[in-house]
Amino acid sequence: MPRVLIVDGDVDAANALASLLQSSGYGDARVAYTGATALALVVEFAPTVLLVDLDLPDMSGYDVARQLSQHPQLQNLRLIALTASSEHPGRELAREAGIERYLSKPVGSAALDELFS
Repeated sequence: MPRVLIVDGDVDAANALASLLQSSGYGDARVAYTGATALALVVEFAPTVLLVDLDLPDMSGYDVARQLSQHPQLQNLRLIALTASSEHPGRELAREAGIERYLSKPVGSAALDELFS
């Protein structure tokens, strides 16, 4: 069962997404509201999927993804960017950070079904 770490500075959005993931049976979901918290939590939680907002209060989601993609215990981590914008100007940054895809916020059940199927 996947362990999903949601990193989003919008507390309500992060908590709602965690509730949706857990109620839909997609695995154990934890939240972090800053990049620094996510980097600290990852050692204890060892997520298999990272859903990271690109615009965090303390660092970019690209930086969080880049650091976690280089973590020796997370070689199979799936990195997914969350964005409120339909445009993705940072595709090169995403590729360099190991981000495999974007999900537009708010994330709905259909997008989660596709992600976890």
